[in-house]
Amino acid sequence: MKIYDSLHKTINDHLHILNDRKVLDREKKMNSLNNIYDMISNFFNSSNNEEKENFCTFFLENLYDPLNILINDEFDECRIFVLKIYFLIEKNLNNLLLDNILFKKLKNEDNFVFICTSRLKEDENNKIIEEKEDIRLKIVQFLYTILSRHKNMYQQSPTIILNIFIYLEHILSALSILLKDPYPLLKKQTCQLLYELNIQKETKEEYNKIYKDILTNLLGSLHVRKNDTREAIIKCLKIITCLKTNRNSLHNVIECFKKLCKTNISNNVILEMINCIEMWILNIKDLNNVEKAKLIFIIFLCMNLKIVPCTIKRCYDVIENICNDLYKQNTNNRDHLKNNEHILYTFKNCGKNEKNNYEEEYNNLLNIEKMEDIYDIFFKNINYIFTFSLNKISKSVHNFFCEIKKELYYEIISYEKSCLFDSNEELFGIITLFLLLTHKNSFYFIKHILSFIYKSYISFKYLNYPSTPLLIDDLLFVLHENIKNQHEQNYSYQYESFLYLSKQVYVILICGYLMPIELCIMEIAKMIFDENDVERILTKFYLFNDKNENYKEFSSNIIETKNYYIEEMNEKFVQEKKINNKHNNYNNINNNNEYIFLNKNFQTYIQKCYNDLRKQANQPFIIERPCSDKEKKHEFYSNDHLLLHNKNNDIGNNTNIIINKIDERKLNSIFFQYNNVEDKNIKQTDEKNIKQTDEKNIKQTDEKNIKLNDEKNIKLNDEKNIKLNDEKNIKLNDEKNIICYPLNEYDKNTSIIYQNKKILLIILSQILGGYYVKKYSQNNKKEHVFNEECINFVFYLIHENIIYENNDSYPYILITLKHVIHIIEKECKKYTNILFHFLIILQTNPNFCSHSQINNLMEEIEKYGETKKIYFYNYEYYYFIKNINNIINLNDFDNFKYHIDILNILLCNISNDILNKYSKELMNFFYLIINKELNSLIKLEFLLFLNLFISRKKNVSTFFFKNGKDILKNILLPLCTWKTGLSEAQTRKSVLFCIRELFINNVLHVDIFKNNILIQNLICVLKSQIDDTWNHENREISIYICSYIVKYVTNNNIILDLLDYLIKLLDDSNISIRICTTTGIHSIFQNKNLVLSKEKCEHIFPLLFLHMDDDYEDVSKNIFYILKIAKGIDKDIFIKHAKNSSECSHHAKSYKNLLMNEV
Repeated sequence: MKIYDSLHKTINDHLHILNDRKVLDREKKMNSLNNIYDMISNFFNSSNNEEKENFCTFFLENLYDPLNILINDEFDECRIFVLKIYFLIEKNLNNLLLDNILFKKLKNEDNFVFICTSRLKEDENNKIIEEKEDIRLKIVQFLYTILSRHKNMYQQSPTIILNIFIYLEHILSALSILLKDPYPLLKKQTCQLLYELNIQKETKEEYNKIYKDILTNLLGSLHVRKNDTREAIIKCLKIITCLKTNRNSLHNVIECFKKLCKTNISNNVILEMINCIEMWILNIKDLNNVEKAKLIFIIFLCMNLKIVPCTIKRCYDVIENICNDLYKQNTNNRDHLKNNEHILYTFKNCGKNEKNNYEEEYNNLLNIEKMEDIYDIFFKNINYIFTFSLNKISKSVHNFFCEIKKELYYEIISYEKSCLFDSNEELFGIITLFLLLTHKNSFYFIKHILSFIYKSYISFKYLNYPSTPLLIDDLLFVLHENIKNQHEQNYSYQYESFLYLSKQVYVILICGYLMPIELCIMEIAKMIFDENDVERILTKFYLFNDKNENYKEFSSNIIETKNYYIEEMNEKFVQEKKINNKHNNYNNINNNNEYIFLNKNFQTYIQKCYNDLRKQANQPFIIERPCSDKEKKHEFYSNDHLLLHNKNNDIGNNTNIIINKIDERKLNSIFFQYNNVEDKNIKQTDEKNIKQTDEKNIKQTDEKNIKLNDEKNIKLNDEKNIKLNDEKNIKLNDEKNIICYPLNEYDKNTSIIYQNKKILLIILSQILGGYYVKKYSQNNKKEHVFNEECINFVFYLIHENIIYENNDSYPYILITLKHVIHIIEKECKKYTNILFHFLIILQTNPNFCSHSQINNLMEEIEKYGETKKIYFYNYEYYYFIKNINNIINLNDFDNFKYHIDILNILLCNISNDILNKYSKELMNFFYLIINKELNSLIKLEFLLFLNLFISRKKNVSTFFFKNGKDILKNILLPLCTWKTGLSEAQTRKSVLFCIRELFINNVLHVDIFKNNILIQNLICVLKSQIDDTWNHENREISIYICSYIVKYVTNNNIILDLLDYLIKLLDDSNISIRICTTTGIHSIFQNKNLVLSKEKCEHIFPLLFLHMDDDYEDVSKNIFYILKIAKGIDKDIFIKHAKNSSECSHHAKSYKNLLMNEV
């Protein structure tokens, strides 16, 4: 009591200064407040409970009002000291005493809490009253402290002590303003206070405007850079968004979350976002599928950010929790799924037992413990590349994603469009999650997925890199961990690009694994042919497979457009098929119309190919007048009408036969069932869209009346009626399939021209790779058989693209063939001819395809086909050489090179018997080259081929023994005629190389050297080349050929003539020419048929001794060997001229001494 009395006396003196309005001295007030603070602090250090109770009474009577005044003082220090005093009181008083001080005076004007909170509001000028940010922070911290003490008490037992909620509206208004404060720490503390208020329990209608303002300001604050502040903001959003008044703002919150994911955020921020989404989906009862999809998309987006694995696991746990809770709430979930045939297309044709088996299989789908071999590698790589581990997917998760799959995929499309110019790497992981969680029910979206993959490949900088095909192939068969450590060494890839390509490839592989292979291949065909109509593509396919020639009359009209007659039959057949053919087996549909790619029809196939090539080679260049689609359709249908109804005409009869044949095959096609499902969905959504557009038109026509009525209705209608209307609109949105309209519009307005065939063939190869995994997985090993029609359709796609214009795509065609061979296995024996045909073409450019890989595939085909590959080469060569003169285009270099490369490959691998048997056809092709005026590049390519052919010693000797003379006389020598120009010089050089190879390889018959006329013509041509002083290489080659020929020439006149010519060349200024010349002269003297008269010796020997004194020792050495032979011809003349000669060079003197010593 004594302590309290002393406090009372000492404080009164300072209270007088605080209460006296005449005291304007700032320092006096500060001194008094400081003393009061110290006295109160000392008092609490030594006081008991009774004294504290008395202090509360004293404080309310004497200090409370002055401090309330000072909290609004203009001096910052005064306000700070007031808050320090209150913090000191809060720290030292129990809850009951503190409640007496803070809440005994409940009038707003007298309550300290209310007065402090008022300072956090804005004035008339929209400026916060409390200008000092530190003071604003202290006020918020004080309110937070009081609230925490109240909540701690309330948890133990409900109480009204320290009930700060009596000023909740006032506090919320202040906090709404503080959320816009630029001070990050204050913003964070404000959010923490707002979160602790737990406003979800206080949902009075009077607070609705405040709640909306709070939500708006929270969203505006998400741009802050500090992640801890973001966490606090997101915590508040979790609660404030659940309020009914903010129900319509959920879309804005979601968009802000999407933008937030694009920034550099922490794992804790992501966890808070995930917690928000979990709470919203489970607590907001009227969420439609669109909103659920938007929220789930954010989880997908978070899972594909660069975050720690535990955060990714938490994301997937939230998905499972959401799905399990929603699955429990929907007691009729199974019935709902059963009635929705588009969502669960896989189940609709199954019985109950089959459905249960599917569920058991699906529950164990991704059980890594049971995986083996390629299946094991496949899913391990998925988990490693995309950093999320999906070991098992529950049925509830699958069902939930089946319900929202269309809405979710529209979110993916929208996000892709929003980040068109940014990196879209995270979309690979998002699409992968979408595919795995929807499993087999996502086939409707394959078109959009493949389009996205195509666009991502276009911007990939390593697309044309030589190691890219090897890496793409290895990604399926090698563990990613093993490749990762060698990406620079083996593939010369940067890690970021390596990871990007890995994600691209595995999205396609997953599509091939999960989706129907027929649908995937048909979608790729649409992209390749730039055609959206499946019927047109199938028409082309079946026309190509028709073995009769009747298709020629019909193809010009039917290929380009759709036939009404066929369309009507399709509609009838689809209805019958639903009733009667639910379990139709498509494996033996076309028994009566066997495919052209089968071995038994290979002759027809190859002849068709050559006929088409002949048309292309002879087709003139025509500029066509462009016409609209309507004109094309009108022209087609009019022509088709004549074909169908002109029964007296043979062409009309043939056409009817072909139409009926196409109808039967197309309507039974395995591709048609998926096309029908897709068309159904589009028709349903179109009907809804028509209704929507009709409503819009009605609204537009009555705009004036609506505006007038709206102005009246706004005044008359109550808020309750507005709410009812909002609820009805939300329900209507749920009932409508909102997502299909944007998807259709996306198809119409975002058409892509798929010009890069390489990318399309990459996609095709990896789709088949995914199917290869499915076929060999443990669970699916016996269930999936590659349909015969599908096999032949793949061959058709390869046939359309394995052209010389696409030679950079050959590695991916090779990968495609490898997957096809591995998939069909023993069925290869039916298609060995076409497979070898494709592999032969792939060998035409070794820069792209490895011969070792091609040979490995050929060996596999040999095993299945039980036929040696030499027979395939012989078979192929027979048809090729029979048609080469017709199919080759001598005006197109690329075309010529493509076919000449094929011919070279065939000649390397065929047997000697076949080469000799059809040598006449090959020679006719050679003559064709000579008889036409060709481009110099084509000539050079032909001569390069001929040079390789001659230099190949295996299996060619008989051919050249028989035809070598004709090749030399009628093909090579005419091409060696001297003409001006660098290109002509290159042509002559190539001819000289071929002539040299002919003689060096001894492939010519010996009798050719007895043909004096031919040898003279040859030497004459060679002399003309030697005289061309501008081309030293040609001169050297020509002299070299002369040196070889002269060894075997029997006519002495020819030998002497050549000797005189070469003697003159010893004066040439070019050292290499002089060396070659001495070699040629040496060959002449080695010829046993050489006869030199004394006059000739008198002329030649002095010249030889003269040139032995050459500056270059090599020349002297060669002449030394010549003179050694010459001395045996006429020794006297030799000695005579040897003594008369004089040498200057040291090496010449040494050689002469050797000669004289021998004499």
